[in-house]
Amino acid sequence: MGEIVPIGKQGTDNSQALTLLGAAPLTQEQYEERIKSAQELEAKLKYIQETVPTKVYNVSSSSAGAGSGDFHQYRIVRRAEQDRVRKIEADWEKKQQEDEFKRKMEELKKQAEDRTAKKRLKRQKKKQKQKQQKKGPQAGPGAGAEGGAGGPEGSSSGSEGEDEGQPALD
Repeated sequence: MGEIVPIGKQGTDNSQALTLLGAAPLTQEQYEERIKSAQELEAKLKYIQETVPTKVYNVSSSSAGAGSGDFHQYRIVRRAEQDRVRKIEADWEKKQQEDEFKRKMEELKKQAEDRTAKKRLKRQKKKQKQKQQKKGPQAGPGAGAEGGAGGPEGSSSGSEGEDEGQPALD
């Protein structure tokens, strides 16, 4: 990539601009913004280097060869790393299963709510139809023959009040 190189004074205000080789000149605001973002990145890098531990396991000196205990140390380090990787993979698998379970539960809950809403609507329509049938013979002026046919339904005038006293099944 290009390097940031200062160039001569530009413009009428004699402000010094920086540019990338082969790119358009930068204004003072763009330059300051880049400096600020570079400082933020540097601070992030410093934080990461301070917080993430670096593992150094019993390193031999440059003049020493592999001793008789180095293989055992290597085996211990390798086993620890394998255990760490297994734990990470198990946690990932567990998270995936939990997400899948939540997704299925939400889907089943939505289906149950849809079925319940459909049945509720059906019950309400049936109840409304029964009310219309009860009101129809009583309200109609020539309801003599119909009133006799609807005797059991029309004769119990208290049943209408009982329906209103019942709690809704919704």
